[in-house]
Amino acid sequence: MVWYSHECVCVCLIVRFESDMVGVCSVFFFFLMIRRPPRSTLSSSSAASDVYKRQVSTQSTGFSIDHHLKAPIFATAGTTVELWDVNRTKPIQTFEWGDDTIRHCRFNKVETDLLACCMADRGMTIFDTRTRSGHSKIILEMTCNSVCWSPFDPNTFVAGCDDWNCYLFDMRVPGKPKSVFQGHVSAVTSVDFSPTGTHFCAGSMDSSVRVWSLTQQTKSDSEDMFHTKRMAKVLSVKWSIDNNYIFSGSEDAVLRVWKADPSKPIRPLRGAEKNNFQYMRSLKEKYSSFQEVRRIAKQRNTPKHIQRTQQKSRRIQIRDAVKEMARKHSDNLLPLAKRKVVQSLK
Repeated sequence: MVWYSHECVCVCLIVRFESDMVGVCSVFFFFLMIRRPPRSTLSSSSAASDVYKRQVSTQSTGFSIDHHLKAPIFATAGTTVELWDVNRTKPIQTFEWGDDTIRHCRFNKVETDLLACCMADRGMTIFDTRTRSGHSKIILEMTCNSVCWSPFDPNTFVAGCDDWNCYLFDMRVPGKPKSVFQGHVSAVTSVDFSPTGTHFCAGSMDSSVRVWSLTQQTKSDSEDMFHTKRMAKVLSVKWSIDNNYIFSGSEDAVLRVWKADPSKPIRPLRGAEKNNFQYMRSLKEKYSSFQEVRRIAKQRNTPKHIQRTQQKSRRIQIRDAVKEMARKHSDNLLPLAKRKVVQSLK
């Protein structure tokens, strides 16, 4: 199904699953509310002309759009953050913190009245729609490009930044990141949590998609990495609702589908096959401390340009760590999450 909505660039799209509405965000000061036709009419030739479309003008250029989990409300991000009702043509609420552009916005999936936004001034702001004001603002070392809330913990969210890292924050202690996840060798453009809330994925300008676990002990590298030979810069990632696939959209105008668990077959497993698969998984976990098993589990076919950049980055980190230990006259170096400079404003 193809809808010829407008001739300008579409920068973001969101689908509300409990409704039949699709929101399309544009760069030319308006976005569209499109009502999806019934499934019975999708194959007919007149379905595209029968689609209900409503154009809503905004006061700022649109960069991101997100929907409320329960209420028929959308949020758009541009020069300001505007809250829209699907039945109205004017915003019901407007938020701003400073004069900088807001690049990304996401509603909390548990406390649905909280809205997190990434700003161009290295800030990440949390707005509360109940009080119609800002809750807090976090200022990072470099610009934040994407943010995503945990689907189960209302206080936890992850942010992808231009310094190649992903930061895990607790809203109750915004001034200190809980963890810093490394692995990418270029700016992180998009992040998304798994439906179980135990893993998250991130896409980067280094043409790769990585997956981390919140409970993994080593934060300096990801659990899995997805890439292809002709894959361009990844601009958006999304985890499927059934927790089986990861979708990525790249600069080469290609949408790719990856298995979230690479070793698990796509086809449904029967009784004996399922038991055998679970038994092999249990053996892998049981002997994970063995050096040979650990080496095979961590082996990844990383592209050469990423390997070279990672080696240079490790040398720089070791050199900086030696300088820091020499300055403190101590070998006890703090973890990376505690060494990162993060400011918090109320």
